[in-house]
Amino acid sequence: MSLLRRDGLTSLRQGYGGPPKRFARRRKPVPYRNVFILVTLLAGACATKSGTGPTMGLQVTAISPNVGSTSGGTTVTITGWSAADKVVTFTGPNGTSYSRRLLDTTDPGIVEGLKAGDRVDVTRTEAVSVSVQPPAAATDSLRNRLTVSFMFGWDNQFSGKMIKEATGRTAGGASINLDETTFDEVYGRMGMLKFGVGYRTTPRTEGVFNFVWSSSSALEANATQIGTVGTNVQVPLAVNFTDYKYWGIEGGQRWYFARTRFTPFVGYLVGVNRHQDIRGTFVRVPPNLTPGLAAQDGKFFEKSWALSLGPTGGLLIGIGPIEFMAETQWRFMGGLSDVDWLVEEGLRDINSESSRWSFPILIGARIRL
Repeated sequence: MSLLRRDGLTSLRQGYGGPPKRFARRRKPVPYRNVFILVTLLAGACATKSGTGPTMGLQVTAISPNVGSTSGGTTVTITGWSAADKVVTFTGPNGTSYSRRLLDTTDPGIVEGLKAGDRVDVTRTEAVSVSVQPPAAATDSLRNRLTVSFMFGWDNQFSGKMIKEATGRTAGGASINLDETTFDEVYGRMGMLKFGVGYRTTPRTEGVFNFVWSSSSALEANATQIGTVGTNVQVPLAVNFTDYKYWGIEGGQRWYFARTRFTPFVGYLVGVNRHQDIRGTFVRVPPNLTPGLAAQDGKFFEKSWALSLGPTGGLLIGIGPIEFMAETQWRFMGGLSDVDWLVEEGLRDINSESSRWSFPILIGARIRL
């Protein structure tokens, strides 16, 4: 933008609405001088708008205002002038106030004499030269927050007793001697299945929610000996157990160490689980020595709720929207619940050490939605 200043008189009265007035005596007129004011114009497709999202394609970063064509020409009155900042303020033809900084190439003599009240001609200069650069790299976002996963594997127990060593008597007075029996001796390694949902709360943290199912059949095809029964003659107490199984829900969080193809993580899980009934059938035990479980539909342990918890760790391998997973956990699982016949025959404590510690190893995959 250029300013055309009119000051060729001995004395110039500055007007606020009309043209400058002269006194009678004339002096030699001084040629008009131009003052350029920096105006940044974004034309057509170069216009930008306010926003925080990344800009696609090329982004205008600077404009050269001292090249190109000129048009217009309007007389305005300067309403403010800051010599320190070289900023001039004026009111445009539409009544809008504008503030513009003078170009560094402006004649110093014009700058020194410029003041509020001067009337100047304003000419607009359109920018035709722009400099561009690629958009800045987008920061890590929270896209694809939701994931659905499926994992399966084995729950490897290293502590816990299905039956604690105990002694009691049947309703008929026969002595019962139960041996210490672990879950591994009856069921071996237990299968585990998880269906999960994850939701990223930050780029490196994620909340998880899983449905858990675990089941295992007895190892012995015939029966598992858990002790003896009888006073004078000890008869082996062999039992055919039904499957050990439970379902549960658990929630927790994961922390990811990096945002790369191979991403290790740590976390924790806390859940509640529903044990199913465990029934047993005595094998080759005389009727007069048989304990009283038959009166309760063969139940050794009843349905019950149990807490599970423990820290987790694993690895995530990303391949596009599908990611492969491996996870393990140091897992505590609450114990089983006894039934009335065990209490009545002095065996109420056989489940007191039935809580389990294990380290499940699971593999699977998940998909980002």
